[in-house]
Amino acid sequence: MSAALAALHTFLRARAAETPVVTPLFHESLGYAMGYAEACMEKRDIVGAVRKLEWMRNESQRWAAHPDFPAEARR
Repeated sequence: MSAALAALHTFLRARAAETPVVTPLFHESLGYAMGYAEACMEKRDIVGAVRKLEWMRNESQRWAAHPDFPAEARR
């Protein structure tokens, strides 16, 4: 799961940097989600980690047509 989280986080950071309409709050939320997911995995709270993974998957859908769209985000 950590590989999927890392791939989605990297993808979302890169797309957010390219997109001028993404607010600073998005960047903050993305960092929070990754940190929270890592903390959940460390404490073996799989449900919490999966919730953040799902949030990242949902956010990544706006860039589904991008050639670098990660397999982890496909539905």
